[in-house]
Amino acid sequence: MPQADRNRPTHRLTRRTYSLTSRRGPTWPTLVLGTIAAAGFALVTSRDNSKKADALCAPPMSERDIREQLAKARIALDHEVATRLVMEQQASESLAEIHRMRTDLTFLKRQRDKSN
Repeated sequence: MPQADRNRPTHRLTRRTYSLTSRRGPTWPTLVLGTIAAAGFALVTSRDNSKKADALCAPPMSERDIREQLAKARIALDHEVATRLVMEQQASESLAEIHRMRTDLTFLKRQRDKSN
């Protein structure tokens, strides 16, 4: 065989050893793994559904608990309103300061340009 023929891809393919393999995979382990996965999914789903049912069937809250939650919500709302007012005041003060600084900057730039 000439030297050029040994470097051809078809020559390399014919020098390999081949063996027969089954076309079907193992069925028993696949079946067991599928069954375990399905059981795990069913367990998680049933747990979620039971939590939802418990929440729907829970006894109603007492009036005292409702009033406590309402009082906490009102306090939180008052705190948020006060915080928002302070933040808006600080923002307006910052904007006024920025406006004053820009005015001073333009004045100083004009003075510098006149002196040059």
